[in-house]
Amino acid sequence: MANVTYFVMVPFKDAEGELVAEQGVQCLSEGSAKAQARSAVAKGAVGAIAFKRSGDPNIGEYSEAVLICKEGDLPDSVMEMLAA
Repeated sequence: MANVTYFVMVPFKDAEGELVAEQGVQCLSEGSAKAQARSAVAKGAVGAIAFKRSGDPNIGEYSEAVLICKEGDLPDSVMEMLAA
């Protein structure tokens, strides 16, 4: 079993009063994902999150995503938005 951990940053924008997730960016590490989230907000995103997810890509089984950080003006339920 090849267990791999992915680190992802997702920026959010305001589209006519609605919060919309933009394209996620895969990062090399937890620290990189946090830095990318801070950078996205500094560049104008309403907010950004960084999360990690582990699993075996060979069989397609993954654990639940774990929030690493949340930057900017985002609701606490932001992870639920991505799951929908």
